[in-house]
Amino acid sequence: MVKRIPHPDAHVRAARSSKVLAALLSGLMLSAVPALAFEQAPMLDERVESGDLPPVDERLPKNPLVVEPVEGIGKYGGVWRMGMRGGDDNGLVAKTAAYEGLVRYDHKWEKVVPNLAESWEISDDATEYTFKLREGLKWSDGQPMTSEDIAFAVEMFQNPEYPANSNWIDIKDNPVKVEVVDDLTFKFIFDKPNGMLMDTLATINGTQVLTIPKHYCSQFSPDHNPDADKMAKEEGHQNWTFLMQQKCAWGWESQRWANPELPVMYAWRITEPLTGDAARVVWERNPYYFKVDAEGNQLPYIDGLDMRVSRSLEELTLLALNGEIDFQDRHIATNANQAVFYDGQEKGDYHLGKVIQSVSSSLVLQLNFNHDDPVKRALFQDKDFRIGLSHAIDRQEIIDVVFIGQGEPFQVAPRPESPFYDEEMAKQYTEFDPEKAVERLEAAGLTEMNGDGIRLMSDGRPARIVVDVIAALRPEWIDMLELMQLQLAEVGVDIEINNIDRTLFYDKRPSNDYDAQVWAGDGGLDVMQEPRYYFPSGEESVWAYKWQAWYTGANQQIAEEPADWAKEQMALYDELKGEGDADRRAELMREILAIAKENFPVIGVSLMPDGYYIAKNNLKNVAPSMINAWLFPEPAGYDATQWYFE
Repeated sequence: MVKRIPHPDAHVRAARSSKVLAALLSGLMLSAVPALAFEQAPMLDERVESGDLPPVDERLPKNPLVVEPVEGIGKYGGVWRMGMRGGDDNGLVAKTAAYEGLVRYDHKWEKVVPNLAESWEISDDATEYTFKLREGLKWSDGQPMTSEDIAFAVEMFQNPEYPANSNWIDIKDNPVKVEVVDDLTFKFIFDKPNGMLMDTLATINGTQVLTIPKHYCSQFSPDHNPDADKMAKEEGHQNWTFLMQQKCAWGWESQRWANPELPVMYAWRITEPLTGDAARVVWERNPYYFKVDAEGNQLPYIDGLDMRVSRSLEELTLLALNGEIDFQDRHIATNANQAVFYDGQEKGDYHLGKVIQSVSSSLVLQLNFNHDDPVKRALFQDKDFRIGLSHAIDRQEIIDVVFIGQGEPFQVAPRPESPFYDEEMAKQYTEFDPEKAVERLEAAGLTEMNGDGIRLMSDGRPARIVVDVIAALRPEWIDMLELMQLQLAEVGVDIEINNIDRTLFYDKRPSNDYDAQVWAGDGGLDVMQEPRYYFPSGEESVWAYKWQAWYTGANQQIAEEPADWAKEQMALYDELKGEGDADRRAELMREILAIAKENFPVIGVSLMPDGYYIAKNNLKNVAPSMINAWLFPEPAGYDATQWYFE
């Protein structure tokens, strides 16, 4: 819902606000532009001289965001080479180039700092947030970026004719409303308190509201253009929603990177798009990018990006070994490759840096609590069965074989670096003890065996679990599951490994066509923001997909009322989301974790060890250590715009 109000005398003071968060940049970011003349990349000089571009000081906002480089002031020029995994690798794009929201996190992933918004205020009850944009912001086509763009994005996400996916804009129980005060000032207003909004806006998910520029995308909406449906049919689409999806796909769909005409706020803009048959995706610098270094040089330093598209991990690995990738960790920085990359540093003229994983467990086994088969449903919901499986897993063998001894037995729980770390929760049922495993499996009713040594369920069928996995995403998952397959067979449980592609992996969820799926343990550091394994919080809670549908209201056709303990967690999380006090939010989260600890819904394997990245030796200003998370995207969260080639 969008409301436009007159410009008040004090346009950034919310009536109920006594809590003011000023736009103070700290650490690696500064709050004031140096009193220096602005400079631009040499590649733009000719365009300015010809009149094709305005001078740099007219392209920048009145108060550009100043980024303090990691090592020092850089040089302009060069192309950053990297590799993409197929034509739908939208995650790499989002983590590399698309982390530009109203606010962002600092490099430690601790503090929310300004970005496109230079200041904000929050009402005492956390229902009203007033933002002020930087004056003079421009999209990559030179058109002004204003409050109207924010209002239009919210309007589109909330349009019932095209239900876009956002975990905060169109949330059913507390949707955001927008009041446009003036070109630079707007308010997000909620019926109920939204105490976590600033943290949400600082993540990659918060950037969604900056992905649909009104001046370009409104032409595809019938609310703004009466001929939108006609335009869509002329281009071969059924109606306007399909054309809008193709041109302005909101969210993180791969189509978003297939339209070079779509204006962006990123440091680089696409010139050769990401399509299903693309051989490479090419980006060039955005001459209207709103950040400068401490001496007034407009960022980015690097002229462009060249993303080689390949479905072969071996090809991408070889490119890196040959020194043909300038920076990357996604896809190629696997455990299996670590030794060969370490040995190849001198020849490839690169070095390895540290990547701290945000996830807890290296693999999470999610049994389907809502299985259509009533026998399997009852078995999978039986805590004794899950404990039995857990004790049957020889985690140290998996760590030694798959991870070369790195890591430790670990359930799905906050990581040791987290303030929510609970050693008892992290270590419960991780002891490899086949006798305990058998005791628990028999307590779950699996007392009889067939001639093949497989335990029989209550209806006489073998206890067989088909586990869906995407080997292309993490090859080590197959190695882990193969060892688990042998280990669980020793106690009479049959595991069938079902390696499928990512599209089918996700399609099976709403149709409830799976026994179990595996993923990594999100929520190790981002505990409050990513509670998918602690309670059924959203669509990634595969272990209770119907319960999460009941909670979120996203798909009432499949919704199923959860168990009482899960409903208690949901009520606590609702209270947490509406709580403005950080200490009280932490207290509520600990209550949710205590219930998860008691009910043990999913099974973890080992603490995810630190990873690594590969960086060419002449690439400078790269932080020696980075945190890898989806919500805090790496490397974009570390200001890759200030990287440069020596």
